[in-house]
Amino acid sequence: MVPADIPAVHALEVRLFPVDAWPLEMFVNELSQPETRRYLVAEAADGIVGYAGLMCIEPVADVQTIAVVPEYEGRGIGTALLTELISEGRRRGAADVLLEVRADNPRAQQLYRRFGFEQIHVRRRYYRDGVDALIMRLELADVMAVHQDIVHGDTVHGEAGQSGSGQHDAGQHAQTTPTEADQQ
Repeated sequence: MVPADIPAVHALEVRLFPVDAWPLEMFVNELSQPETRRYLVAEAADGIVGYAGLMCIEPVADVQTIAVVPEYEGRGIGTALLTELISEGRRRGAADVLLEVRADNPRAQQLYRRFGFEQIHVRRRYYRDGVDALIMRLELADVMAVHQDIVHGDTVHGEAGQSGSGQHDAGQHAQTTPTEADQQ
């Protein structure tokens, strides 16, 4: 994600998470901290169809957001975004990756469990609408074996809905176009 992507990403944020949407300034602030943040977009012919972000302050990486538009769910975009966030956490020296996921979103929870995340805590009434957040952790020492099964396995699995701070994810193995920053 680059600053020019922020208006499109924010429009998707408001569309996907009307109750918990981040203000535009939050994306600006997050991108201004590259020493501890990494944000990605997934693009298709009709524009940005997904985005995700990670904060990493050793020894912990935290998935800040992950979202895929409903029209592109089931195409591997969420899996690709989460795979890259986990890889980024590893590159930055994290021992664990944490995230929050809505307790009423079993689809997202299933995705995270497939990656090896385990629930470690519940934050009661975390979301603005009163839904609990499940805190999940992935210990990076164990991630490579699980990752290999997901990326190279013969079985295609369903994926997530909403997670994190009103975050959204979905998809199966789809072609996405890397952004200019990713190509660099």
